[in-house]
Amino acid sequence: MKMVTMHFKPKVPNTWGIGILTSVLGTTISILLTFGTSALIERKEKADVQRQTAMMVIHDMENSAEIFRQYVLTEERSFNTAQYVREGKHNMDAVSVDSLLAFVTYVTASASQNYVFDDSSERTFLSSQEAWKNIDNATFIDAVQDFYHQRRVIYSALNNDYLFTKPVSNGEYYQMLLQSPDWQELDTAFWVNCAERYLERKDVRVYVDYSFVRRRHFNEYADVFRSMANRCKFMMGISDEELAQYVQNKSRTGKPLTEKKLIGKWKMQTADDLEAVREYHSDHTSTTSFLQYMSYSYYTGQIVLKCTLNSTWELRGDSLCTEQHGDYTYEFDRSQIRYQPEQEEAINHLIEAWEQSVIASLEQMTNTKGEQRKSVFASIDASGNKIELRDSQGVIYLIRSDKP
Repeated sequence: MKMVTMHFKPKVPNTWGIGILTSVLGTTISILLTFGTSALIERKEKADVQRQTAMMVIHDMENSAEIFRQYVLTEERSFNTAQYVREGKHNMDAVSVDSLLAFVTYVTASASQNYVFDDSSERTFLSSQEAWKNIDNATFIDAVQDFYHQRRVIYSALNNDYLFTKPVSNGEYYQMLLQSPDWQELDTAFWVNCAERYLERKDVRVYVDYSFVRRRHFNEYADVFRSMANRCKFMMGISDEELAQYVQNKSRTGKPLTEKKLIGKWKMQTADDLEAVREYHSDHTSTTSFLQYMSYSYYTGQIVLKCTLNSTWELRGDSLCTEQHGDYTYEFDRSQIRYQPEQEEAINHLIEAWEQSVIASLEQMTNTKGEQRKSVFASIDASGNKIELRDSQGVIYLIRSDKP
């Protein structure tokens, strides 16, 4: 058999193609070596800023929803108080002063608008071109603009709708003060007079009766804003946990608080007419003492309310948890006031009214039927001499008062 020898011609490399590829790779490597790291960092930073901006807006949406949830709770409490006062209208002297005051406040307008909102995040987002550039999602931006528009429409309606407008104007209330025999003596008789007169008015009755309508609308608005927030989370791929972490990081302005740093005596930053000191003990008990300086037209100087409350405490992560106990002490110190002898009876009557209010407040605060637990977000500054306590009601600061 004749052998056939086959010769395979080697394939000639496509040097032109290789040259192009090499050139591209070389250029790419060169760019990466020269600018690549910073470009990647910039891209990541842009993505981080985008998510931060998105979370700022979504947090604003959820806050708006929570505000309306609180409106519902406040409205319900006020309605229950109004019903209580209504039921006692034939024996007003048996109705507590706090309830009368709460009812009058419920139906009386203040000098400012009743419904307001914080638009700081809105102004930050709408006024910043960077915020628009950083978010490469037109649908999300449309949703955000829709939220801001809806919120303004809702608040405008609330402040102009008669069913949401308190029936007693601030001017009418002032006229009540002027018509009082002694407009400075805001005692039980004054509040009884206000309540009796207001209860006879049809606009007041309608306002109270339509409380359920206001609550229904508040719940609807809360649901609308909550839905907007959830929709935006889906658009941007932001989880509830990520948003919660953002809120926590945003809220923290100091370092985590430890038991060792907490133990000691702290003075609360307050107004000049209030002094408050809280001492945390190593056995996880604490004592809060405060002095409230009270001025009035019947005397010169100040009556001092002295009060002490006891509680226990525990640190759980970033939260400082306290359990308020039912034991407390209080007294009214009138040794620093001066007055005309004919004013003594009026002052005694005034202190009696104050005492009833203080007892009611302390009973509610300490909850003598059991222990009342409260948690606040706690952090401490770099010096270790200032603590920030934050919750949904606001922020207070404690300054160390037992420095060596």
